Amino acid sequence: MSGSDKNKQNDPLRIAIKAAVPGTIAAVVISMFINATMLALPVYSMQIYDRVLSSRNETTLILLTMIVLVFLVLYGILEYARSGVLVRSSVAFERILRRPLFDTMMRAELDPERRQGQQVIRDAEIIRDSLASGTVAVICDLPWTPLFVLLCFFMHPVLGAIAMTGAVVLFGLAVLTEILTKKGVDHFSRLSNDASTFAAAALRNGEVVRGLGMGDTILERWSGQQHAAVAANAASAELTAALVAMSKFARIAVQTGVLAAGAWLAIEKQISPGSMMAASIIIGRALAPVEQIVGQWKRIVACRSAYRRLRNLMDEFPQQAAPVSLPAPQGHIEVENVYIIPPSASRPSVRGVSFSVAPGNSVAIVGASGSGKSSLARALAGVWELRAGEIRIDGASLEQWDRNKLGKSVGYLPQDIELFAGTVADNIARLENVDSRAVVAAAKAAGAHDVILRLPQGYDTPIGEGGLALSGGMRQRVGLARALYGDPRLIVLDEPNSNLDEDGERALGLAMAQMKLSGRTVMVVTHRPQLLAYVDKVLVMSFGTALAFGDRDEVIARMRGNRVAAVESSRETSAA
Repeated sequence: MSGSDKNKQNDPLRIAIKAAVPGTIAAVVISMFINATMLALPVYSMQIYDRVLSSRNETTLILLTMIVLVFLVLYGILEYARSGVLVRSSVAFERILRRPLFDTMMRAELDPERRQGQQVIRDAEIIRDSLASGTVAVICDLPWTPLFVLLCFFMHPVLGAIAMTGAVVLFGLAVLTEILTKKGVDHFSRLSNDASTFAAAALRNGEVVRGLGMGDTILERWSGQQHAAVAANAASAELTAALVAMSKFARIAVQTGVLAAGAWLAIEKQISPGSMMAASIIIGRALAPVEQIVGQWKRIVACRSAYRRLRNLMDEFPQQAAPVSLPAPQGHIEVENVYIIPPSASRPSVRGVSFSVAPGNSVAIVGASGSGKSSLARALAGVWELRAGEIRIDGASLEQWDRNKLGKSVGYLPQDIELFAGTVADNIARLENVDSRAVVAAAKAAGAHDVILRLPQGYDTPIGEGGLALSGGMRQRVGLARALYGDPRLIVLDEPNSNLDEDGERALGLAMAQMKLSGRTVMVVTHRPQLLAYVDKVLVMSFGTALAFGDRDEVIARMRGNRVAAVESSRETSAA
């Protein structure tokens, strides 16, 4: 099987659409019976005008009315069944797409230039709602328009010609709607997404906005973006409304023309009065789907654009087959000639770094700001992709690991700590079902247990969205406890003491010592020398390269020697 065929089989969007196909086919079949039952109305009209009124037979009237009522009840049941089938199809589409779409969205969010989480979710909702709404039902009714026009021809060629003219005019309006509204709908979607993204960023940085007095500036910029989006939507809506009004006028004009022509033909004894009324009902039913298509064209264009965006996203971040499940890692790390380019950057922040760490060892990654320490930490935790080289854990490259399963055996503390709405225990437990014993053990290992108990409700204290109810140091302690939850064998800590006070530093030191005693592999990024007492090795980074790596005391002595030599050389140069 070729690679393209495998990609098609693993394409979640294609699989989700296939899941909705049986329901759509069932809706088409049901639509056939729905439109067939609607023929009862014109037949009823013909019988009333041509037989009942002339014969004045009340029994015939009652029997015909009872028969048509049966067909109308059947029509209602079929409409309900079609709606239910389409709703279930939309649910199947969303259920299959939910997990792969979320995984793809999370991968895309790593690149600031491709962040479109809200838009991705909105696109999936647009397609789902289009499947469940009347849009698909109207499309299912559309193929019956030619048949109803043909029935008008059978009644009389003049009636058929009027019906065909009306259908052509309405189809022309549908094409005109496509031409005139496509760009406007796409433009509005793009502007609306930009405004929503900017507003979400402003809310996330609300503390900075208020603290620096940026509220008016933020409001002005967001208002400008929102105004542009609303203006684009209004222009598109006005254009669509004008086209819908034209389509309604055309449909009513055609029905009036059919009545007028039918009356003239009835006067001329070429058709019966019943045929005149039946033709009017039939042409109304024939043109209704076309008129509704014009009214819903904006939604159709939005659905098509949403599918195209999802298609492009899925092609850019294709789904990967689940790797073979590997045993929990012991913490042996091999970094081989690694190159890392941060998302949206063009130059590597880490270049040609290689080193190896045995299980149970701890390594401090030190260096000046911008030397690539955090980039390397993110790559070790599997957050950032490598541009070149390999990172192996227990001999297996990161691509060979299931990232979710590996993450449960890795403790990662990022530099910028984000907590979720919920309790302290929920966050330490990584939003899984809270295992009280494991949560308390992780908090004790992080040196955070006593501090957590001082909170108003202890471990059950709600912390709010992003952990706003906690101080920076407290968020860092909870983040460290979260990293240690589940007894991971590999721990990556990025500036774990950046927000800690003296007591927090002491607790972190004790936690580092305990990690070392328990045989965990620890990679810690730090600017402060206090944590060096708790590590076995030191990796010195400079401008993205590894300047030195080895045993702690040896590297520290070497770096001190280099600095002393540099100072003495500088003095000799000055004296000369």
